[in-house]
Amino acid sequence: MAKVCVTGSAGNIGKRLVEDLRRDHDVVTVDVRDADHIVDVGVDLDGLQRAFTGCENVVHLAAPSDNEDPWEIVFRDGIGGTYNAFEAARRAGVKRMIYPSSNHAVGEYEVDAQKPDFYLPGFGLTLDDQSAVRPDGYYGIGKVFGEAMGRFYSDRYGMQVACLRICSITNADKPIDPTARRPWAYLPLTDEQRALRLLAMWCSHRDFARLVRAIMDRDVRFAIVNVVGNNPTRWFDLERGRALYGWWPIDGSAELKGCD
Repeated sequence: MAKVCVTGSAGNIGKRLVEDLRRDHDVVTVDVRDADHIVDVGVDLDGLQRAFTGCENVVHLAAPSDNEDPWEIVFRDGIGGTYNAFEAARRAGVKRMIYPSSNHAVGEYEVDAQKPDFYLPGFGLTLDDQSAVRPDGYYGIGKVFGEAMGRFYSDRYGMQVACLRICSITNADKPIDPTARRPWAYLPLTDEQRALRLLAMWCSHRDFARLVRAIMDRDVRFAIVNVVGNNPTRWFDLERGRALYGWWPIDGSAELKGCD
């Protein structure tokens, strides 16, 4: 049974992932509260190394999560914390880093493509792991940095790295979640468009945990994988996850209004 450490374990995604993995894995948690190791990832490399010692896998969820966070937060906790996580993993002898990136690493495609029918079936945009990075803000820039860091640590140190471009995993664990539909200054949408966007972008906690498990079960040197549900209006391609890890989401929004 491989030991796994989850940073950001008290967050929306982290706490449910920990619950799932603890069914059959030895899980170590890291966060600024309610965790086995209380660590500020932005500044405490040594604390992360202690937490990672003896772990084969690390899932690094501790990072800013708001696309409109200012540069100061992204730089300290996103970029600085990501460097600390990769370097601590290297020093601790971790085999595999699972780095949750974001759709915002390529988010400018969505901004560019804004038309009334963008979130409806058949619009025609498809993004995969070969799509050129186009971050839509400082948060996205931080995620592009993390993907580049993963590529470097894989090439230079032989660490297995999976970068997961998460689309939308909601607290309510369903795409119809009003709390996840707040307006953004960078992407001015109507209420209807925000609802349709969630139907296209949603991924369940169950499918995310299934992907993490699939990654830990296979030896892949480096990969970028889109994390989105089996939604008919998604514009993120899922083939890389299936080809490398045998993962395909079992949950989707097809049965919900707006996705007939």
